[in-house]
Amino acid sequence: MKISRGFALASLMTLAASPVFAGFTLDDLTKAASSMQGGDAATKAAPTSETAGLLGALTSQLNVKPEQAVGGAAAMLGLAKNQLSSTDYSELAKSVPGIDKLSGGGELGALAGLLGSNGKAAGLDNALGTVKDTKDLNNAFSALGMDTGMIGQFAPLILQYLGQQGVGGSLLQSLGSIWGAGTGT
Repeated sequence: MKISRGFALASLMTLAASPVFAGFTLDDLTKAASSMQGGDAATKAAPTSETAGLLGALTSQLNVKPEQAVGGAAAMLGLAKNQLSSTDYSELAKSVPGIDKLSGGGELGALAGLLGSNGKAAGLDNALGTVKDTKDLNNAFSALGMDTGMIGQFAPLILQYLGQQGVGGSLLQSLGSIWGAGTGT
């Protein structure tokens, strides 16, 4: 039985948001879902240990829901993927394994399906599609139920995390420019 990436991600995010699982990490949920499904379908769609650390930091430090952390980070990284040179993006992907999973459209589409079921997300699929510019980024954050000012709170945490993963200063500066945030250097 083949499990779609969107379904697996939606299931993991639903579990992560549940108060019953408040003491578990995203990594714990990934392992549990993978073992229940008898394969690696959930693991392919779920955050890697590297990106789970980023998502955990966003969730705890900014007091956002797990799906908002995934969606916000994915939107910002999607914008970076579309605006960085292919060389710079390759460097980013090598420095942080799994970052390419977050910057792809699949996770945003899965979130659109997950969040769209609550009736508050008219047009969510369009807002969480490909993030090409700042307007698309603002639309994605709004569709996730966050004020666009949250972009300014996500950016320094993502930049700090990427720096801790070994991303170089010039690439961090480029990302900061794309997201409209300083790098703190």
